[in-house]
Amino acid sequence: MVQPANPVNSNLPREGVSTLLHRSCNACNRRKVRCNKKSPCDNCVRLGFECTFPPPGRKARTRPAKTSNAELISRLSLLEREVQKLGAQNLAADTAVDNLEDQHIEKTLESSHTAASWPSNTPANLEAGAEEFEEEGTGIHGGQTSPVPSLTTSESTLGQQFGRLVIDRSNGTSRYVNHRVLTDLGDQIKELRDAFDPQSSPTPSSEGDTSSPDSPATYSETHSPFMFGYRSSVSSLHEYHPSPTMSHLLLNVFEENIAPIIMIIHKPALRGLIQTSCANPEELDRGSEALVFSVYFAAASSLTPEQCVAQLAEDHAVVVKRYRFAVEQALARAGFFHTHKLIVLQAAVLFLTCACRPKDTQFVWTMIAVVARVGLGLGLHRDGSHFGLSPYETEMRRRVWWYIYLLDVQSCYFQATSPQIREGDYDTRLPLNINDDDLSQESVDIPQERTGFTEMTLTLVRCEILMSRRKSMQMTSLGADGPNVLFQNRNLAIEQSKRLLDERHLQFCDLSIPIHWVAATIARVALARLWLVSHFSLLTAQGFDANQWPDRCEVLILTAVEVLEFVYLLETNENTAKWSWLFQGYVQWQPFAFVLSELCVRPASSLSDRAWTIVTRVWERWNETRTHKDGLIMRPLERLMKRASAVRTRLSSQSELSAVIEFNPTEMEIADSLMADQREDLPGDLLAVDTASLDIFRDVVMNLGL
Repeated sequence: MVQPANPVNSNLPREGVSTLLHRSCNACNRRKVRCNKKSPCDNCVRLGFECTFPPPGRKARTRPAKTSNAELISRLSLLEREVQKLGAQNLAADTAVDNLEDQHIEKTLESSHTAASWPSNTPANLEAGAEEFEEEGTGIHGGQTSPVPSLTTSESTLGQQFGRLVIDRSNGTSRYVNHRVLTDLGDQIKELRDAFDPQSSPTPSSEGDTSSPDSPATYSETHSPFMFGYRSSVSSLHEYHPSPTMSHLLLNVFEENIAPIIMIIHKPALRGLIQTSCANPEELDRGSEALVFSVYFAAASSLTPEQCVAQLAEDHAVVVKRYRFAVEQALARAGFFHTHKLIVLQAAVLFLTCACRPKDTQFVWTMIAVVARVGLGLGLHRDGSHFGLSPYETEMRRRVWWYIYLLDVQSCYFQATSPQIREGDYDTRLPLNINDDDLSQESVDIPQERTGFTEMTLTLVRCEILMSRRKSMQMTSLGADGPNVLFQNRNLAIEQSKRLLDERHLQFCDLSIPIHWVAATIARVALARLWLVSHFSLLTAQGFDANQWPDRCEVLILTAVEVLEFVYLLETNENTAKWSWLFQGYVQWQPFAFVLSELCVRPASSLSDRAWTIVTRVWERWNETRTHKDGLIMRPLERLMKRASAVRTRLSSQSELSAVIEFNPTEMEIADSLMADQREDLPGDLLAVDTASLDIFRDVVMNLGL
């Protein structure tokens, strides 16, 4: 018999023949990239690698030692009994969880303003149980990660009662399972498998490329291309990677314009990924590739058209379109809808945050539901300290969960709907008040929180304000005492929130530093808006005494005007313009509608002139950015704007208007409080108030569903 010409790889045809083989070459399988299965394959030819293929067939497994039939029957009987318990225990388990959630809601509402009293690591609150398959992981989390400690008896019991986080460190995935019977069955099946085949634990490479998590066949089954379009599972994105110079330019823009606002990516780890991408994009796994393209898209989106031409020498629309396409395809290639990798979720959250533009609000609002589900699948709603994760993993999981929380609320502003994440559905603690340099991928000890302003302070301010808002809005029961008691309780909660924010964060803000000024202004504006909404709820409630309206009207309109002024200033001030992309996502519908309602009936005055100046500026700004031009919320406001404009025209014809008030943002200083009832600088020209404005505002609120 003639011996083959290639003794090293005898199962292959001779070199140069492009016969397709059934399995990927060893180099492509090791790097987890698509192989065209030619000999040699295109990837190896391009990169200069030696192209060798595995032999046909699979490696024979060593037969395990025989186990007695009696033991087999015993274990199978045990599994049968577990299955039979499924129906009986399901109702009992759900009832127990519901009771615990009710207790958690009460505890969260009592302690939402106190970081130290956030749900603690006591056995009564925990669900434990982290099951470790391998000991190492790579990707954005770096090289070797801390091993998960073995479970104690009490932790194992809790894990059986509540669920567990199943971690596969060989590929950086995790999955949260909270059904007691399923976790019991998982334990029993694992024990049975180990008893009869100790060497059968699956490894990513043991089955060839058919079991590879990055194989094209796998991603064609996730239906990600259905959402993102194109043949994303088989499309190479190599041509979409920028040059090293452009890549570092975009990274600098990201760290300047995005990172101070969205602290979900560890910057030192990101720099390492960008360096790898510049050296050889093929070395990136698909999750890392999605994150890198998401960073590029976010950076490009944050630039104005003029800045894009000046810094990147390209048209803004072209650059944004290119990287949006790339990140969508990268997310599909990474199997976003079926992912169990935190890095893929980070990429999706960053992408949706920066895609939250007026024309894309419906898309973002819909996708947030998917993101939240993926987060639940990763167990992000449970604090990482329950599962013995490393400090780095625990902290990054907290950051991602809380930003999903923020994004959920933000997307609802445009749709006039309620957030889907409910209080009591999670026990994830707030992130630590630290800088990125305080946190290392190799950290064993939890970093010490800093006192003062850090890179996380702005995010914490936003989170705590939203917690205050949710707490205030959950006070819905009017009881026998009517709306006034509810109004007083809400105002007390707002005042408590203001005091705690001042103690923890705002007292450390240096208003000469732009990001400090942004944090302080966002806090003051948000608290003032909460105060307004509390009043609006009282005004629109049944049983409100209209005789109280004149006493409240003047302080309300002054507060509403100042809220609009400072939000406009946040978007247009040159010191904060780099972050205006975020502020545009928080449209102040209610203060705007209230001011217009007043202007429809209010006679000429200096306060009326000031109010008209800011509403026209805000309206022009919304038209420039096309903020919900065709949305359901915009149409009632447009009618109200025309009505107020007609009143101003009539007053102008009667010469009742004073000279146009100039709006000078440079002279504006953020007060300690924008809530007018706490101020001593109220205008002196308080006028007789027409209660017809109350009816106008009620109609608008009812139509908007606000």
